Amino acid sequence: MKVFKFPRRALYLAYQSWQKRRQRGELLRYYVKPKEDSRNRIARWLDFYGTLLILWLLSFVFLTTFWPGKIALAFSMTLVSSTGLLAAKIQKKRFQRETFYRKLRSLAEQYREKLKQFRTAEELASFLWPILESLPQFEQARPKSRKRDKTAKVPAGVIQATYRNVPVLVEFIPADQSPVEVAAVHNLVRTMKKQGYHHALLVTPGEFAPDARRLVASLRSQYRIALVPEKELLYLVAQAEKIKESTDQITAEKTVSLPSLSALKRVTLDYKKGRAYLTAGAFLIGFHFLLGINNPVGKVYLLLAAANLVLAVLCLVFGERETAPPDLHDLQPET
Repeated sequence: MKVFKFPRRALYLAYQSWQKRRQRGELLRYYVKPKEDSRNRIARWLDFYGTLLILWLLSFVFLTTFWPGKIALAFSMTLVSSTGLLAAKIQKKRFQRETFYRKLRSLAEQYREKLKQFRTAEELASFLWPILESLPQFEQARPKSRKRDKTAKVPAGVIQATYRNVPVLVEFIPADQSPVEVAAVHNLVRTMKKQGYHHALLVTPGEFAPDARRLVASLRSQYRIALVPEKELLYLVAQAEKIKESTDQITAEKTVSLPSLSALKRVTLDYKKGRAYLTAGAFLIGFHFLLGINNPVGKVYLLLAAANLVLAVLCLVFGERETAPPDLHDLQPET
């Protein structure tokens, strides 16, 4: 008899909800232009160095309670210098990231105008599918072999594909049919029945009517249909361009021989290793307290724990995070 039932489904739904909220926040980077900094260059310069000066004064006053003035001055100067270098590096990466997303937003705006020009589903599918296929989770599927069965022919503007090894139908609807009504969902369901599919994507550079969304939700137990309106579509396009640019950058870097120091930095400060460093630091701190604060071996553990924690912070700051294409959660089975 189980005394406590582990809420597996509740945790899964909470995790899925968190992923959706995170995806919406990521989507805003491509769709909404952030507020610009109203300060001029001199004001930003004064704020930065003024903050460092205040930090130096506070750290110097604090350290004088433990060490003499010269030692406290040296330690406070070292602390402020390292903090300034770290802050400058973070600010540089932030500026590069904002420039990159600004470029993608401009590209998404161009796509938004271009997608409005397609009047037929065939034209829209021929333009959009090569872009979606460049994402790692999408793949062109081979048509199912049926001997001279005319009813098995896929309608115009519908692509047979696979999404994370799951067979799906991808139907494209032009923007002039926006908002997409219930009839389009019924047509897609009939096509899914004929073709033997249980998963599908309905893609449009417009919007979906509320009745269509409610119908898709009611059919969820039999057919899992993911609705991809304009915002999500531009997000997928931006992700495809982001992956393409990352691939081009990696290809260009392979042609140049990397210095040994740069290669060591790339291996040591990998973004994925930050969690491992943090876990190792936590275990070492635990061993330090188990052995005793005054134990010499415990002090060695404490130094190693501090080194691991510093490496974890550096991985989070300087590590390059891999491009993570978005998940269409409506296509994923519930567990």
